[in-house]
Amino acid sequence: MSHPTAYHQLGQFIVAFQHLEGAVNDLFELLAGGDCEATRILVNDLEYGKRLNTADVLFARFVDIRTNTDPAAKTEFHNLMVELRALGERRNDMVHSRYHRWIDAGGSEGLLRQNSKLRGKAGEREESEEELQPAAFDADLERLAQSAAKLERFRLKVIDWLYPGVDV
Repeated sequence: MSHPTAYHQLGQFIVAFQHLEGAVNDLFELLAGGDCEATRILVNDLEYGKRLNTADVLFARFVDIRTNTDPAAKTEFHNLMVELRALGERRNDMVHSRYHRWIDAGGSEGLLRQNSKLRGKAGEREESEEELQPAAFDADLERLAQSAAKLERFRLKVIDWLYPGVDV
């Protein structure tokens, strides 16, 4: 079996992030508890960062208005939203960069990622460059997997709170 290329790893990161974003949307539907299509319409109009802020507040409210919840879960959920925001920033960097084929000194093929951001407050343009061999994506993919697992645990927790005593 051949090893994945940097191109493959980049694609895997983007697709895994899309699944994570979908899981956030699914959690919205559970927390809203009403018309799923109306919830999807509203959620899809929010940019990712605002979606996370809204999910954070919605989860806290959900915990506050029920008697069978654990108030400590609000802090855990907030911390997860902070993690998801950082992953979203990484995803944006990946998606909005320029890539060039790159071969390191050992002859291994990878990608050279270049990005340019405007820092309006400072009045300057910031350039960044990153050399990406396939293994360079491992930490990002692991962070995505861990965050997705945490999000799934919260989804199951919400289902347990919504339907206590029912095995689903």
